[in-house]
Amino acid sequence: MTALLKVKDLVAGYQSHDVLKKIQLLVDEQMFIGILGPNGSGKSTFLQVLARSLKVKFGSVLINGMDLNDLPFREFGRAVGYVPQENSIPFSYSVYDIVMMGRNPHIPRFRAPGVEDEKAVANALKQTGVMEFADRSITSLSGGERQRVLIARALAQDAELLLLDEPFAHIDLHHQYELISLIRESVRGKKAAIGVFHDINLAAAYCDHLLLLYEGGVRAFGSPHDVLTKENLEDVFKIKPFLGENPVTGVPFVFVMDEERVPRASDQVIVLISGAGSGACLMKALNNTGYRVRCGVLSEQDSDYQVAMSLGLEVISEPPFSRISLEHEEELIDLVSKADRAIVTAVPIGWGNYPNIRALERIHAEKVILYLPESGNHIMDYTGGAATTLLNHLTEQGAVRAHSIGEVVSLLEMVSDSGSCVL
Repeated sequence: MTALLKVKDLVAGYQSHDVLKKIQLLVDEQMFIGILGPNGSGKSTFLQVLARSLKVKFGSVLINGMDLNDLPFREFGRAVGYVPQENSIPFSYSVYDIVMMGRNPHIPRFRAPGVEDEKAVANALKQTGVMEFADRSITSLSGGERQRVLIARALAQDAELLLLDEPFAHIDLHHQYELISLIRESVRGKKAAIGVFHDINLAAAYCDHLLLLYEGGVRAFGSPHDVLTKENLEDVFKIKPFLGENPVTGVPFVFVMDEERVPRASDQVIVLISGAGSGACLMKALNNTGYRVRCGVLSEQDSDYQVAMSLGLEVISEPPFSRISLEHEEELIDLVSKADRAIVTAVPIGWGNYPNIRALERIHAEKVILYLPESGNHIMDYTGGAATTLLNHLTEQGAVRAHSIGEVVSLLEMVSDSGSCVL
């Protein structure tokens, strides 16, 4: 079977400066590839070559076995769609007209758009959430809204290979995940997509293959597990990476900490109240950064329990489907009362595990961090409001909320010599 895209010994760049050096890549149908790399590594340059915005100096780029530059305009448009990094559009076209431009390769010359074209545009507008803007001028939209329109145009184009250069740079978090899910699903037929990403974890969660570029060459290509290794991340990005696992997808999760800020192992003892996978990444990050992590009561079938065991952490455990016993609640109270800090994640709270957070009443509220990365300021409360009331009371008394691992670590570091939190 002929590869959808075959890149062999590609060299390209600007004037006398070669940015890409001997790039090799095979792309088959149904592949969603995320391109990663530091600034200047050649990510956008590579997409510009594939989009025919930049010429090949040496080597070859084949689309369905045909040389990229030999494809007639309309055939190239049916084969390759492109969402550029820059989304400024100087002319006041309507959003509908912009998206309809994606259909140009499918519309014969001197013909008006047909029913299939109008249907494709309507679907793209609806899928990207910009149908309400259809009659508005593209110049009246925000940067994020314009980006969604350009993605709609590319989807309406219905090309075999979709190229996206930092497609979510201006888009809010909600639409990021909607659109990247949509793009991933769009390549499940006889199509493929290649996107440039700055967010390593977003790429790892949604792309089945990653291409890591460094100094114009391919440093690694393969699954997220194969590419996102400690050695690759250290060498390419010059960072101190801590690798965990996304508890939902099972793919690598990368957390970065400046070496100068890594706490000493003897600095603080942290009690982590979690469960249902809500604490796995945080547990790994804190353990890797040197904190002494102790876990609250966890079911022996809980994924957080399995992670804690793999890290060799102390855990108070209960058999599967058991309520927290009075004995274990007292053990947890003793642990919390002696801890430097306590962190509670967005774990669903029912009466069976309610003692886990009731124990937080035994530590100064200023020492409590509520880590709620996905649920905003709320938890899933199945206690009739008792759990929410308790956590809200802790917040009123000085507990703080964090929405990322980085925020949690920053809060842990804001500790004075006396041991109280400096906020």
